[in-house]
Amino acid sequence: MSTKPFEPMLYRDLHKVAAKDIIAIAVPLLQEEINYATNAFKRCQDAAVGGIPAEHLAVFSLYHHVIGMIDGVEVLVSQSCAVPTIPLLRSAFEALLGIDYILEKDYQQRAFSWLVSFIHDKKSKYDILNSKRPKGRKIAKSSQEDEIGAYIETPDFPSVSEMIQAYNILLNETKLQSVENEYQRLKRKIHRKPNWFSLFNGPNSIENLAKHFNRGSQYNDLYRRWSSVSHATDLSNYLFESNGRVTRYKPIRNSEELRTFSVLASSFILLATTKMIGKFRSGENNSLGKWYLRECRKLHLALSERVD
Repeated sequence: MSTKPFEPMLYRDLHKVAAKDIIAIAVPLLQEEINYATNAFKRCQDAAVGGIPAEHLAVFSLYHHVIGMIDGVEVLVSQSCAVPTIPLLRSAFEALLGIDYILEKDYQQRAFSWLVSFIHDKKSKYDILNSKRPKGRKIAKSSQEDEIGAYIETPDFPSVSEMIQAYNILLNETKLQSVENEYQRLKRKIHRKPNWFSLFNGPNSIENLAKHFNRGSQYNDLYRRWSSVSHATDLSNYLFESNGRVTRYKPIRNSEELRTFSVLASSFILLATTKMIGKFRSGENNSLGKWYLRECRKLHLALSERVD
């Protein structure tokens, strides 16, 4: 590598050294929790065999998503990359809310609500790839004119057509019919695609879903205070005050709020694992508690106590 970074903006080794105390606690804690979660995922999946397979797709997909997002957070924390963890934490938070909602009650109905919503979303995405339709032709034309988009491979139409047909067949299955009917009813009522959790008189927004589980404060941080980061409208990550004057090149990597983000990541994956164990392997609740006390509690407290 011949090009050197502009060090006031990016000094990789120095930023890691500055955050070493946080990294030394957060990284082993997150790695332990992630490792445990991957094994819990397998055990829970083994226990879920039987019944209606499609019934379990939603909650396992969401749990898999939480593990993947927190794994990404751990990688970023290890390199003192605090701000880029925010979109991953938001995504993990949504998945955790989904797990909570499905496991709260009416398990099959809510799981199928998620599945039906997923099918409609995929159908919509595949449909725009149909070059025989006006929207599909427009998308194809815009892709050719997009200097980067032109390199993105898309499925050929025959395979797209087969996928749409397969999804239509799935929606027509008896076990999904009542949920599909509710999806269409709500869609007509609100004149747009409904949130999956809004079906059958559920919360009408992510905010209200979070409040339903008394997590309004977490929502306010991830979706209000830090929303500007995800949407690239946050000037504070560019300007900062140092020695009484404003500097216009805030370091890209810094340890500001690295502790906070690490605590959130740890809490999200622990909660998701606890919920899944409680649903599918309730006999392991005691061993889960012992594992936490043995491997995580000391690190978690050390990290939490240092959060302002």
